[in-house]
Formats: sequence, C-alpha cells, structure tokens
Amino acid sequence: MNKDGQYAILTVDDAKDSLMLLDFDLSESGYQVLTAESGEQALLLLEDINVDLILLDMHMPGMSGLSLLELLKSTAAYKDIPVIMLSASGQEEAIVSALEMGADDYVTKPYIPRVLLARIRNSLRFMEKTKQLELLAKTDSLTGLNNRGSFNDLTSAALSQAKRSNQPVSIAMFDLDHFKRINDNYGHEAGDLALVEFAKIMKDCFRDYDVIGRVGGEEFAVCMPETDIDEAFLACERCRTTLEKHSIKIDHQGSVKEFTLTVSIGISAQNEQVMNFEQLLRRADNALYNAKQSGRNQSILDEDIKGSTNNMTIDASELMSSVTSDVNADDSNAYPGINYSIGVKNVLGDDALFEEILVMFYQDHGQDKQHIANAINDKDYASLKSLVHTLKGVACSIGAMNLFEYCKALDVAINTQNDAQYAELFSPVEKELETVIEGIVKNLSEKL
Repeated sequence: MNKDGQYAILTVDDAKDSLMLLDFDLSESGYQVLTAESGEQALLLLEDINVDLILLDMHMPGMSGLSLLELLKSTAAYKDIPVIMLSASGQEEAIVSALEMGADDYVTKPYIPRVLLARIRNSLRFMEKTKQLELLAKTDSLTGLNNRGSFNDLTSAALSQAKRSNQPVSIAMFDLDHFKRINDNYGHEAGDLALVEFAKIMKDCFRDYDVIGRVGGEEFAVCMPETDIDEAFLACERCRTTLEKHSIKIDHQGSVKEFTLTVSIGISAQNEQVMNFEQLLRRADNALYNAKQSGRNQSILDEDIKGSTNNMTIDASELMSSVTSDVNADDSNAYPGINYSIGVKNVLGDDALFEEILVMFYQDHGQDKQHIANAINDKDYASLKSLVHTLKGVACSIGAMNLFEYCKALDVAINTQNDAQYAELFSPVEKELETVIEGIVKNLSEKL
C-alpha cells in the first residue's frame, strides 16, 4: 500500500491492449497500477517497488507466466504477494499447475471487470487477514512488544550472531512485584494499563536493537546484544528505578486512584561455557527467583547467587486454593477456564479473530498434556522447560488465567530443577488444560 493508502497492483502481460484495459479498470477502482510487458521486466520493477498484488498472464514469450510464478513463490521477498493468473486459455492442466504453485486465483480473458475486481478484493482481504494473524503470532497485542515465541526466535538469532562475532550478549528477566494486587484492588483494566505503562518504560530505557518481549502475564525479558553483564546491570537498574518513580493514575469507581509498581530483575550473560538460549534463560530465571525471594525491587546477576535453590518447594494444594482468577465471572462465558473478556481484548475486541486464536491454541497445545507428562517421565529438562514456559505465555494471551498461574508454579520448579515436585505441580496444569481444551472443542468443533 502506498503513502496515499492505495493498494499497488502489478499487471504483467505481453499484450499492450490488455495492459491498457487493466490499467483503466483498476485505476478507476482506486488502485495504483504498475505495468510490465514481460516476466523479466516485472522482476526489475519488483526490485525497486513494493506491490500488494500481481495480475499475471499465463502465456508470454520468453519467461512464461508459470515460470515467473514459480520464481516468485520460491523467493522469500516475493512469496507472500498474492498472484492472480490471467489467460484466454481454459486449459485445466495449466490452471491446476498454477494453483499448486501458489497462485491465489485464476481469471479467464476476456475478463468481466466486476468479477476480476471482486477476486482482487478477496485476495487482498485474505492477505491482510494473514498479515494480521502473523503479527498476532509474533506480537503481544496489549503492549506491542514481542511475544514469547518471537522473543525466543530473535534472541536465538542474536546469540548466534554474538558467537560468530565473538561479542558479549546479556539476557534479563523481569517480574512485576505483587502484580495480582493491582488486578484485585482496581480490576483488570488497571492491570492492563500498568503493563502498557511498563512496556513504554522498557522501550525508553533500552536501545532500539535490544530485543524486548512480554513472555508471560507480568513477566518480561530483554536480550541485549554487544552488552556485558555489568553494562546490562546498569541498563536494568535504570529501568527499575524509572518504574519505581513512575506514578500510574486510573479512574476507579468514580474517583482517581494513583499507584506505583516495582519490578524484580534477574540478569545473565554468555560466557565460554554458556552460549545457548535455554541455558541463559534458566540462569536469568534463577537470578530473578533469587531477587524475588530476597526482598523484590532489585536487580541480581546470576553470578552473584550464592548457594542452591534446588530445595525450594511449592505447596500444590495451597497453590490451587490461592488461585482466584475470575475466569467464569461472566455468565455469558461459553469457554470454561477462559476469561472471554480478557482473551478477546487481547485481539482488540475481534470475536471472530479470537475464535481463530482458540483454534490455533487447540492445534498447537491440544497434546501438551501428554507431551509434558512424557518430558517429566523421561527427565527431559529442555523439552519440559520449553513446553511449560510456552504454554504459560499462551495461556495468558487467551485469558486462561488459572492455567497461567499453575504453569507459572511448575515453571519455577523447573527453573530450580526441583524434579521431586514436577508431578505434583503438573496435576493442576493437566486438569485446567483439559478444561480449556474441552471448552474449545465443545464450542468450535466445526472449525477444528
């Protein structure tokens, strides 16, 4: 889309009269039109100009439409551009080949303008929906930060680059202190505002090329390339003290309320022994746990931790009784285990899109119960950590707050390698995950 809000469409056809007709019809409908008389000319235009859709003639001298289509779909920079094939030929084999190569649609010539324009609108609408889903898959919709999966991918890439260039890199984990009190005292809207405010502070305190992510409900993380642990400590302390002094104002029950937040931070850095993401994250998690246990509102380096945290225990029965999330407070909630209002708010109030997210949750995490159980039985720490930490972040994003709390407790035990508690703490995770999955199946069975 250009700066004027117009979609840019590239028409590729060796017949000049066809190009003139397409230019007229598309321009009349508000599109920016670019033309190319050959596949080779189209490729040259694509090097310099971004287009939103391509209308491609099937049969052209030199590089044929099918050859250009194959090249486009095998090139990372162009593979996501929708392509509609045009041809006077109705050869079934050619049509099937084009669709199998990745063409979005096919229109015969001479085309009916209204039909062609409708198909263009459908392709563009599908493209926008796909982009929106891809963005949601990478971004935390509330704060605009990277979500857990995106943070993991970008940080892993930063670590690989650091290893190649022999540069330091540090990771810090953040957990807002006593955050549940905000939701309990002022409601979830106040909690959401606090998360947004903290995200803004993080963006201001860290550099543009640092990787910042929201990796759980009130958990955040930062990867700092070309930063040793002492420099990382200073940056994190700057963030911590800025938050400590920051006042958040809300309208609560007809009067203005004001509160402040603090954050606990754990920091780790790569060295000759520690270079992969899982190890660094675990060390930062351990430092974070130590910061929480020793008073909160402080930054602790993993190298400063004394003694072992392996004896830390969590009372599972006490955990279950303490979880008071109002996931079923809304009588209209058709999804047991999910606070629908929280979940749909995370996708900007789009009910249809939220249903798509729930379908994706079922597809991606419907078997997590068995996978986690297998990892516990096999003592596969790396898989267990990845499964539980990912499930925790996704549970929060869909409004499954009880599941989030149970996963969080299990995650703490995994961080401290307290394997004696894995099975006990997995039990509430298993039961709550079953509840969430059953609700999705009951309501969305036709989409699964």
